[in-house]
Amino acid sequence: MTLDRIFGSDGPFARNLRDFELRTGQLQMAQLVDRGIMESMHTIVEAGTGVGKSLAYLVPALRSGKKVVLSTGTIALQEQLVQKDIPLVEAALGIPVRVTLLKGRSHYLCRQKFERMREDRPLAPSPSLQRVSEWAARTQTGDRAELPFVLPGGEWEQLDADADDCVGEYCPHFRDCFYFNKRDQAKYADVVVVNHALFFLDLAVGGGLLPPYDVAVLDEAHQCERWATDAVTAVLSGASIGRMLRKIHRNYELPAAFDGEFDAAVRGLESSLARVPGDRYPLAANEEAGPALFLLRESLYRLENWLFANWTGARKHKPEGETVAEAERRRDLMLRLVVAHETVVDRIEGGSPEAIAWAERSDSDARYSVHCAPHEVAEFLRSTLFSRTPSVILTSATLSTNGSFDFIRRTLGIDDAQELVATSPFDYERQARLFIAPAQLNPKSPDFARRAAPLIEECLDRTRGRAFVLFTSYARLREVYALLADRLAFPVRLQGQLPRSHLIDWFRRTPGAVLFATGTFWEGIDVVGDALSCVIIDRLPFPSPSDPLVMARIRALEARGLDGFEHYMVPAATVRLKQGFGRLIRSGSDRGLMALLDGRAISTRYGATILSALPPALRIEHLDDLAPFFSPERSVIS
Repeated sequence: MTLDRIFGSDGPFARNLRDFELRTGQLQMAQLVDRGIMESMHTIVEAGTGVGKSLAYLVPALRSGKKVVLSTGTIALQEQLVQKDIPLVEAALGIPVRVTLLKGRSHYLCRQKFERMREDRPLAPSPSLQRVSEWAARTQTGDRAELPFVLPGGEWEQLDADADDCVGEYCPHFRDCFYFNKRDQAKYADVVVVNHALFFLDLAVGGGLLPPYDVAVLDEAHQCERWATDAVTAVLSGASIGRMLRKIHRNYELPAAFDGEFDAAVRGLESSLARVPGDRYPLAANEEAGPALFLLRESLYRLENWLFANWTGARKHKPEGETVAEAERRRDLMLRLVVAHETVVDRIEGGSPEAIAWAERSDSDARYSVHCAPHEVAEFLRSTLFSRTPSVILTSATLSTNGSFDFIRRTLGIDDAQELVATSPFDYERQARLFIAPAQLNPKSPDFARRAAPLIEECLDRTRGRAFVLFTSYARLREVYALLADRLAFPVRLQGQLPRSHLIDWFRRTPGAVLFATGTFWEGIDVVGDALSCVIIDRLPFPSPSDPLVMARIRALEARGLDGFEHYMVPAATVRLKQGFGRLIRSGSDRGLMALLDGRAISTRYGATILSALPPALRIEHLDDLAPFFSPERSVIS
């Protein structure tokens, strides 16, 4: 069948899907993706909400007969693809497809580590370990996602198939290893579904985590720069040092003195990092960090030398029949772990014109860590992905800025690609309203929260709750929530009061619910229908200008003669705001209000540029204009 017929009014989708209809953008996207795969070209498609991008790339990918790796940003989308969308396309095309969902090693149970843990606790296993034992006896996949509970503390770390503990073919469970069996499935699959973290990590380590592929489909591609940066970022922290020591302790009788030495070294580093104010700052701003890093590196050298000298006599849990080769492999794994930390310290201390090192304080425990990453990932992706893969398809609802893909091309290193903006089939002028706060309301003003709170309250009264109130910072979130929580006549929740998935379930089930949240709720959430009828955003979502990576990227642009604000800050804010808007209208019958509380959007030239990239909702000047739009009698959109 031709693509026109597959997606047509008498095609297999129309026959098997209720309410399916021909969407011009979906067909155009499928045709372009098909051409890209057949002619070995890269393809960039912005597919507006409602286009149906999953089917548009799956049909040509599955028909091609080529090896496809499909990477997504969220677990929910991976499961939807594997459980719903791919079987639907398989049935429509009438072709069998071998599909594997592949996760990182830490998601799978290691049989040998599990046996060792049971031997260590034969008489009184913890309640959680007992439940894991019952699960391990029946699981076919070893995937921790099957567990109906979360293991406390670091217990799963002692059970996972992490590479630092894996002796590979020397393991007695190699032939029935959950992880390696999954990798074998991926080797022979037609389609391998992964997440962005695993996809870009595979590129960063030079391959081997994923099987070779002909086609890469990157869904939610607006996240690629972030995930690629994470993959090439070196991190040194108390947590990483602690994991290293725990793994060595599980294999060797390590002298207790090392624990005290590393504890002092880590505390010294964290103390030096805390002397400079800020949650995230360039390491070059801290003169005391260098000596603290030197002391930590000296401890790592001593540990490396001890392992070389004592690995034969200090072995713990030596399995019966362990060969010399297996023992050497285990020693090499531990040495590699220590050397990896030494290398991170060298990268951080050495520096380079293309990299930036920074200190970062975590939200969970207020402890500092040190990070090092290249300013940009364009060259990394150009050399590891786009020059080596015949066809890469990048798609998302938000990739362009005013119809141009220059930003995504520059940040990801895409030199040559065919492009398409497939517009949403939704009628935004009829279904959505856009309200912008008065020009004098500036988020930089110290009284912004006090002045914005009445506008938020009025918006919620007009929409009868049913809203996400989204912020770009936790501080502003807490400030506004404190002003409004007791005043609102609707059920209200604050991000952090429940796990993310539970908050979404609560929102969907609770009439008139209002959720106050930050970045994690800007994307990847699908609430169809009246439950979400309002999205309020506190400010234009520019990247933080004080973020060390942002500063470095702006400097790199300016070194090339480009304006950093115009070529990085504005496009990044545009994509982010479009993502926030995308939460509002999820079907042809939805209707809702988007309220932006940043007056700069109408008082500045860059504000006008950003607003012009949003879907064409009907702009209103006064909230009174919402009365007929949200009248209780208006049950359907007219």
